[in-house]
Amino acid sequence: MSTNPFVAQWGILGCGWISSEFVKDICRPPSSRGVNDISHAVAAAGSRSLSKAEEFLETNIPNGGAAQQDGSVDFKPKAYGSYQGVIEDPNVNIVYVGTLNVCHYEDAKLCLDAGKHVLLEKPATLNAAEWRSLVSIARKKNLFLMEAVWTRFNPVLLAVQKAIHQENVIGDVRCLYSDLSMNSLGIRPDSDRLLSADLAGGPLLDLGPYPLVWSMMMLYHHPKNEKTAPAKIGSTMLLHHTGVDVATNFALTFPKINAIANCTANLLSATQQSQHTRIVGSTGEILVQGITSRPTSYILRKRKDPSVENGDYLPDKLVDLTFKEGGLVFEADAVARCLKDGLVECPQLPWNETELTMSIFDQIRKEGGYKFLPGLEKVQLE
Repeated sequence: MSTNPFVAQWGILGCGWISSEFVKDICRPPSSRGVNDISHAVAAAGSRSLSKAEEFLETNIPNGGAAQQDGSVDFKPKAYGSYQGVIEDPNVNIVYVGTLNVCHYEDAKLCLDAGKHVLLEKPATLNAAEWRSLVSIARKKNLFLMEAVWTRFNPVLLAVQKAIHQENVIGDVRCLYSDLSMNSLGIRPDSDRLLSADLAGGPLLDLGPYPLVWSMMMLYHHPKNEKTAPAKIGSTMLLHHTGVDVATNFALTFPKINAIANCTANLLSATQQSQHTRIVGSTGEILVQGITSRPTSYILRKRKDPSVENGDYLPDKLVDLTFKEGGLVFEADAVARCLKDGLVECPQLPWNETELTMSIFDQIRKEGGYKFLPGLEKVQLE
């Protein structure tokens, strides 16, 4: 039996910043993170401009982007001036879609229709109906499809989840506070993707998935919650004059475990990296450090006597799990293993959970009065 690693041969749609970060990360030697069963290679990259695709490859993987650890491949990455070229490339067995949010549905559908597996950057789509449509195609064609929520695979988040769910370090979880915001208003023009109605802008879909993922992983996935969807979703939304949201606060209740999540995403103030996510329990709390999407450590703060109201705390304990990877490679490794095993859904992020998160965003937009411009949603909500 061959001991060579399985190689995920990636095609890249869209040559912007997030695709650059993804490509640079997956080209790190797997041995540097203790991985030997899978590897990655960039087979092709496509943009609306051939010169941009060529520049993308030359800048991000000047040495060719070949697989590592004896999973060598006999091709060099190829640049295309169209997305069609990428999906027709015979060396591509999975496509990473890193295009603008408003293009995700059509670009992912293009790949699935061509018989290619897909890792689709978050937010997966503009609404739950679009996601259900993509899942229908993937199911019929027996193709892998996953939303790229890289934070779900972050080793720090997984360590925090284990500490709460298995080790019970803060007792019964009661409240979660999570924020990802930017000081962008008045700095970015209205034509910027975050503020443009034509591009379905606003922080909810662009930044909101990260506070939501902390809620999903800590509360929805809590063993005692038994994957019960939030009972209530409440939100407050401030709309920009372009029609997109500029600030959104939303709360999710989980009555099965008597817990509530309070999430914020706005363009009015920058997130404090020293405490972007706080998870409070009956005997202590955890303060997550770093960036909401890329945590690097956490502080465990235990109460001296949980029976004393507003009592003192023991000295803080810092758990530093800083890693050298960019963070995107962890989800890519999970995807490669799914392909290796012939799976069409990733067990860590199945299709129904992406549908649930998109439904949550649909409801928040409805409550806040944020309506996409006509024609942006390719599949309408029922």
